[in-house]
Amino acid sequence: MTNTDKPNHPPWPVPYVMDKGQAELLAQLSGRYADALPEVRDRAPEASVPVLLHAVHAHQVRRLIASDPSWQKTTGRVVEVEDRAEDVAAALALLRVARADLDGLEGTLLLAARSISATTGKPLLTFKKIAAALDVESEQAAQGRYRRKVGRLNATSSGVDGTP
Repeated sequence: MTNTDKPNHPPWPVPYVMDKGQAELLAQLSGRYADALPEVRDRAPEASVPVLLHAVHAHQVRRLIASDPSWQKTTGRVVEVEDRAEDVAAALALLRVARADLDGLEGTLLLAARSISATTGKPLLTFKKIAAALDVESEQAAQGRYRRKVGRLNATSSGVDGTP
């Protein structure tokens, strides 16, 4: 690395990188539901919690990297980034809200997945497709997840209606 290659700021954190398929799904849903996002934020402010947690996380990672002596030596720069301890405490307190929101969303989406389609008269998704979407090992694992999040399997949701 030469002096001209020195970064101007600490790198952005990348805790998890989506694979190509996940990125395509995100783009598809973002395009389809972009108009609904402001309404969702107004109706369910907890929907903004994960984004805010990521913002706090990114700031703290930049702070940690910028204060690292080896980064300062490599870049020749000393950057002071605010600690923002109260933000870290607030983010930690909001983790529970984010988890509860995601749990509720999962249950609702599983219920929707097994609801009867108006066009086919069968569930929207089979447990095989649910298992693939959730990246669980089997249809039985998807059924177990459904039971835990939604409740008992009924005739329709257990596949008795002829859908696998």
